[in-house]
Amino acid sequence: MWERGVMNLYITRGEGFLKNCLFDGLAHSYNVTERRYVKPYPEVTGYIIKYFCSQNQITESVISAADYLLGIQDPDYGGFPSFYQTEYLYAFDTAQILTGLAALHEKTRQEKYLNAAVHAGRFLVDMQADEGGIVPIFDRQAREKLLDARTYRIWNGPLSGLMCKVTEAYAALYRITKDFQWSRLVQLTADYYEKAAYIECSHPLGYWLEGLIAAERFHKVQTIMEEKVIPRVQEDGYIPYTHTSGYAYVSGTIQLGILLCKLGYVDLARQIRDYGRLVQAHSDSGGLFQYARKDGSLDNTIHTEVNSWGTKYFCELERMLAEKA
Repeated sequence: MWERGVMNLYITRGEGFLKNCLFDGLAHSYNVTERRYVKPYPEVTGYIIKYFCSQNQITESVISAADYLLGIQDPDYGGFPSFYQTEYLYAFDTAQILTGLAALHEKTRQEKYLNAAVHAGRFLVDMQADEGGIVPIFDRQAREKLLDARTYRIWNGPLSGLMCKVTEAYAALYRITKDFQWSRLVQLTADYYEKAAYIECSHPLGYWLEGLIAAERFHKVQTIMEEKVIPRVQEDGYIPYTHTSGYAYVSGTIQLGILLCKLGYVDLARQIRDYGRLVQAHSDSGGLFQYARKDGSLDNTIHTEVNSWGTKYFCELERMLAEKA
């Protein structure tokens, strides 16, 4: 009972940050140094909508955020922009927004969210080659897909396993429409990205494995976990961003903890959860730093932000482990 009570406090603080960062229609990160919210992020707004739907916490701010996303969806192509970059539509971001809108449709039964999700799904199909690979960016002005230096900076480019997480969007569309084209696309995408090169960076590594899990490629994920991930988990649950990094990308660490929990490595998942708690304790915001040192303190090598998606994953891991207690 003591453990459950303490757990609820961590979730309460984490969800408090998620609610506070969701305003003016979008989720934001929080810059600790500047003491202000930054990066209004459509992609992450999709994550948070989906999370609060899963917890039946469909507040006015969640509805307002979803309606804001409908307003920025490209009416012709169906894709979504990223923050500060409205001239481009992003396949990955669109997929994450789609999952949030699909989840909200399942809760509210409002057709506008279903219609927007299907429109976004069609954009993803248009961005996908016959063999399954997905072009990450569409230039609205030029009306063409981009495969240039900009796209190759996205963690190994369009062939990266990062894009495998699109399977979750297709799976959501299949779940709510029962249209087998979406089920087929889940498998086509997984077939292609299951062959992707191993990603050492923990955050996109988590995305790749989440996409494979959505396609039920459990053996592949189990193999990667046993050979590549578990040896990197230190006793305190800390996983460095890369093998040589002196800091963790906290969201990536927590994502890997969730995947380990799903595969039955519950003790390792608890260690990672405890590292997340350590990071949360270093911020009075209730959220988790995007980059943190082994002791949980803020690492400023890249920037000094608390991020919403890492906090969302942390709350999910807390809840997952509570169910196993």
